[in-house]
Amino acid sequence: MGISTADFAARAFTCNPGSLKKIRRFIRETISTWGLTVLADDLTAAVNELTTNAVQHALVAPEGARGRAWLGMARTGNTVVCVVADPSPTPPSRHHPVCLADAGRGLAVVDALADQWGYATSASGGKTVWVRIAAPS
Repeated sequence: MGISTADFAARAFTCNPGSLKKIRRFIRETISTWGLTVLADDLTAAVNELTTNAVQHALVAPEGARGRAWLGMARTGNTVVCVVADPSPTPPSRHHPVCLADAGRGLAVVDALADQWGYATSASGGKTVWVRIAAPS
């Protein structure tokens, strides 16, 4: 399920194992359509972290899988803003992983790649996490 216009595209995703692969492909195809392939690697890596966090922390609960989340992408000139909306109100939090840890660096990666990023809780009880990346001048 997806939505697309000239400067906006959105797609739902779930905790299904193939869902994140489809999201990565969707990002690359959308960025290519917009003529911003220079952003493809950084944007795909940053959004992959956000969507993976949504799957791990919002869509997979102890009682099993719940619902779906959304990725929205908007372009303004050479800048792209991506928003991941999920059903969990828990804000993203940076961890300081121990040396050689397998996890815990996702938001540090987002911070390194993004011009800006942040989050907001929603009235429906979930949250949105966003990232903004601009093409080099």
